[in-house]
Amino acid sequence: MARALVAYGGRSLEREVSTRSGQQAAKALRTLGHAVDVVDVGADFVDVVQRAQPDFVFIALHGVGGEDGTVQDLLEILQVPYTGSDALASAICLDKHTFKSLCELRGVATPQWHSFTKQAFADYGAGKTLDALWQQFDGRMVVKPARQGSSFGLSVVQERAQLGGAVLGAMSYDDRVLLERFVPGRELAVTVLGPADAPEPLPPVEIVMADEYYSFQAHYEIGSSEVRLAGLSDAVDARVRAVAADAYRAAGCRDFARVDIRLEDETPWVLEINTIPGLTETGPTPLAAEHAGLSFPQLIERISARVVGG
Repeated sequence: MARALVAYGGRSLEREVSTRSGQQAAKALRTLGHAVDVVDVGADFVDVVQRAQPDFVFIALHGVGGEDGTVQDLLEILQVPYTGSDALASAICLDKHTFKSLCELRGVATPQWHSFTKQAFADYGAGKTLDALWQQFDGRMVVKPARQGSSFGLSVVQERAQLGGAVLGAMSYDDRVLLERFVPGRELAVTVLGPADAPEPLPPVEIVMADEYYSFQAHYEIGSSEVRLAGLSDAVDARVRAVAADAYRAAGCRDFARVDIRLEDETPWVLEINTIPGLTETGPTPLAAEHAGLSFPQLIERISARVVGG
């Protein structure tokens, strides 16, 4: 068996959830027979990796610093294998502007969108475009930071008077803001395993919540949302899995990721990819694995297979 170092925590807004994901992963890796150390990622991360000399690092970090290629770049310099997507795919997927541009280039269906930077808003009069954007999106849109996870800074805007405040709120999290057509319908999540050239989508799950959008609370707190098997018709299920696989392939993901989708009638629209989805007990990824016949340790084994075998 291998020596594994589980990296979790960090300094992102998703630190608490990352810690829970890492603890779950470490427990499963021990169940699989690996020798496991853990590290709460901080300024001593490189020192810890060099002292531990792991065969691989299991990355359970979420959000900025963990899913954006930062840690992945360091591990590539240190020549230590790690789970999950490489630095480039990680950076692409965390940046919604870049990811949605790639979707359009590769023909992956994603809702109509625009974005601008804080500098454009402050120095070049981007605020004067909000009326035109409101008309383009038929009076309903989603405003969110370009580089955040778990719906931090996200607003569903239903009145023109709310738009300016939503933009400023998103800018408090990032210097680029994404404005996207609101897609009515069902909130789906498709976990995908394997390499980019042979993606394996697991059964789609649905997130049902009182709130209209998948908030941070709904992501991770027991009782704040219901996560269940989507129960789609065979034709729609195949369509949803196919578009999730297309997005995973286009971004160059590997090992695992979660593709978030809105299903409008029977049309799936890709919203984003989480390259290190939550591994908490209430999350969509463990549930999808369960419906695919995988226990949690078996899921962790699949995620780690490339680096353990390599």
